[in-house]
Amino acid sequence: MKKFLLIVFAVVIAAAVTYTAAGKSSEGLIDKAGEADLCADVAKVEIYAKGTSEDYTYVSTGAFNAYGCQIGSAGMIAAKVDNILGAAVFYDAKLALSDVLEAYGAKALSIDEENGCTVVYAYSKGCGYGVETDGNVVNMQIVLKEGATVVGSPLIMGSY
Repeated sequence: MKKFLLIVFAVVIAAAVTYTAAGKSSEGLIDKAGEADLCADVAKVEIYAKGTSEDYTYVSTGAFNAYGCQIGSAGMIAAKVDNILGAAVFYDAKLALSDVLEAYGAKALSIDEENGCTVVYAYSKGCGYGVETDGNVVNMQIVLKEGATVVGSPLIMGSY
């Protein structure tokens, strides 16, 4: 648990300080999600940003804004919103971890079980920069739970 909290803290700090790199992570994640051949539909995409947009609806958390959309609109929103911190893709089924890793071209670096969820920190080439922990760069977080799978880069910043 302590290692998990340290990783989360490090990723949040890295995302807040290096939003440009995180923006590239979100673009890579969105591209990979659009190409992924997984046995579930994308329920929604969330893009997390400091920037606001008159063109798109968002929910403010106080620390950042969350833009919710369908996969087909995610690239347009990412291109028009400034200061992107990251993104998350929500699938409507619990997927096999091996399928998610293969679809995103990712390598699992750590796996934890918490509150009925499998939380995976991974690295995927093409998903931008991440944070270094235990000598590895983490640029993806994957959460597998009953009825849903969430893939975020560099971190899932909303609820899952």
